[in-house]
Amino acid sequence: MDSRSTYNRILVAVDFSLCGAAALKQAVWLARRSGSRIVLAHVISKMSQYVHYGTHNTELKQQELLDGTDAALRRLIVDLNAMDLNVTFKKLFGEPFVEITKAVQESDFDLVLAGTRGSGMLEQFFVGSTAKRLIRKCPSSVWVVKAEHLVPPKVVLAATDFSEVSLKAVKEGLETARQADAEFHLLHVIDSRDVPEDLISRIPKGSSLKQEINEAAGKRMEEFLNLLSVDRSRIQVHLSWGTPWHEIQRMSRHQAADLIVIGTVGRSGIRGLFLGNTAEKVLDTCDCSILTVKPAGFVSPIG
Repeated sequence: MDSRSTYNRILVAVDFSLCGAAALKQAVWLARRSGSRIVLAHVISKMSQYVHYGTHNTELKQQELLDGTDAALRRLIVDLNAMDLNVTFKKLFGEPFVEITKAVQESDFDLVLAGTRGSGMLEQFFVGSTAKRLIRKCPSSVWVVKAEHLVPPKVVLAATDFSEVSLKAVKEGLETARQADAEFHLLHVIDSRDVPEDLISRIPKGSSLKQEINEAAGKRMEEFLNLLSVDRSRIQVHLSWGTPWHEIQRMSRHQAADLIVIGTVGRSGIRGLFLGNTAEKVLDTCDCSILTVKPAGFVSPIG
């Protein structure tokens, strides 16, 4: 493959929850296969919420909190049995998604890992708005790890709309599947509401509209597969009709996927997959882990 074969610098968002522990395990697994450097980042959003107003020696109490956080982060490293890896930690202060994004910008991390529960258990720290904002605004790839799923993944499902960013995402997904010795499924969803007029106008009289569109999508898929430069036997290809996020959800359940891989801020020639909104909808509705990939040259609005 002509894409990078490993993640070199991984930032793990730590909130000391069981869900966060799943993200840590995923990071350790990746690092052991690639020699990646891992940085654990714990965000303290409001110092005042940890120190009661009116308490004497507030500065002392704050220092005790910070020291306790340091000790807890060191304990995580020991408990992970990760002393053989290059693991460090840092404390950040402010809005979680903002501070994580700034840390990525400052230190050029190429992957952020954050933990969450599956859909229906949305009370955890990195669910909902924080995860969505990281998907939208963090310049690195973002892997939202669902605690209920396996480390390493055994079934990987990647979605493509044939755009450059989806090519980048599929390559990252293929490398993850290779490292995990996992099944790899590649899905393209044709949304009938978004078929371009120029394609419809070229269909001969008497021909089946759906058949012609299927054939066009099949040709695009063949062209896309040629760009991957991998053994085709490693890839199980699926073409589907419907709403992209719904079809991704359906296919992930049918294949018992542990990880969905999808690009963000991309759009196709046959515009069957509007990736930004699709990635967020998949995060909301699917119970497996999700790896989202930004396009080359993405610039975060957070500066």
